[in-house]
Amino acid sequence: MKKALPDFSGKTVSLAIIGAESARIIVDPHFTSQGGRLFLIGKIPQGASLDDWMEGLEGAVAWDRVEEYVIFESFEDYIKRLKTWKKGKGRK
Repeated sequence: MKKALPDFSGKTVSLAIIGAESARIIVDPHFTSQGGRLFLIGKIPQGASLDDWMEGLEGAVAWDRVEEYVIFESFEDYIKRLKTWKKGKGRK
């Protein structure tokens, strides 16, 4: 039985990677095979790297290192939800 991969076309995805301290954010990711491993590749958006030094570059994550992911409709949706979460952190 062939396992279907998720279709992230046009979406923004937050990826929790095994052993990493923070999530990775990529926009409009797609799957590709490299060196016998499956990778998820997409663009790194503004605000997703310290001082935006990686903004606009293509980033890849080995799919077998992903422990969970969250799908957002767009990068704007991700930013909106992040701002809401940050506002709520100060509440008791």
